[in-house]
Amino acid sequence: MLDQKAVDDLFDVLSRYMRLRDRAVHTTFKTADGEFETAAFKGLFHLARESMRSRELAESLNADPSTVSRHVAQLVELGLVRREADPADGRATLLVITDAGRERVEAMRMVRRTAMDDAMSDWTDDELATLVRLLSRFVDAAESVIAPPCAKTDEAPRAITDFVKGQA
Repeated sequence: MLDQKAVDDLFDVLSRYMRLRDRAVHTTFKTADGEFETAAFKGLFHLARESMRSRELAESLNADPSTVSRHVAQLVELGLVRREADPADGRATLLVITDAGRERVEAMRMVRRTAMDDAMSDWTDDELATLVRLLSRFVDAAESVIAPPCAKTDEAPRAITDFVKGQA
């Protein structure tokens, strides 16, 4: 059995990280084109890897489809994403990142890299690689217990919901 204090410490650290992440993601900024939520840009990273339907994007973001639809509308309005007919099913629409969207993704990556360079200036490349390796291993293990990929239900069991909220 794992050291229970260390498990509690892990959740404390993860909670601190989630608060930082939420502050960064759940903000609104103003442009000449209007107000936009930074959360709308999360989908760009997924669309930079591959085009997909709105429903698939919502699943990959683990987000409500109506929220993703609103975010996609903002991204389309900004010219960062366009809608195209799905070649496999002409009735369906694919979300495709534009060149301007790819430029925005690269600009956001540069901001993140600069911030992490500053925050982790005393870390070695080996320490960073170890963090990535161990965090990936942790997330893979947690996903297998909390939300197995084949589990498709409308509502998560209470224990899983409490676990994610840090209340378990």
